[in-house]
Amino acid sequence: MNEQTNSVDVPIVLAGRYKIKPGKRDRFLELANLGLEASKAEPGNISYSFYEEAGNSNSFIYFEEWKSREALAEHLKQPYITPLLEEFSELVDGEADVRVYDIKSLTYGL
Repeated sequence: MNEQTNSVDVPIVLAGRYKIKPGKRDRFLELANLGLEASKAEPGNISYSFYEEAGNSNSFIYFEEWKSREALAEHLKQPYITPLLEEFSELVDGEADVRVYDIKSLTYGL
């Protein structure tokens, strides 16, 4: 087992899982991709990505790391994110599963 002892501060992790309504996939991807690169470039962003869940079409997973809750709050106000938030209830099928974790440190490896 290779253990890496480096620790990295990762104050906030957002993990979200969303099932998109039938017929809304293209609109969701349009809005989600609108903010992808800009979100990664925000000064408070550590990492930002979303994926379609393997074997579960129209189910997407967001994984984001932010330097602080304030950075996440600022992100949600950005003009490339607000269109997605405004249409979110029309796009998502059922309840969104969103969790925000306060992480004090992260160690790579086991």
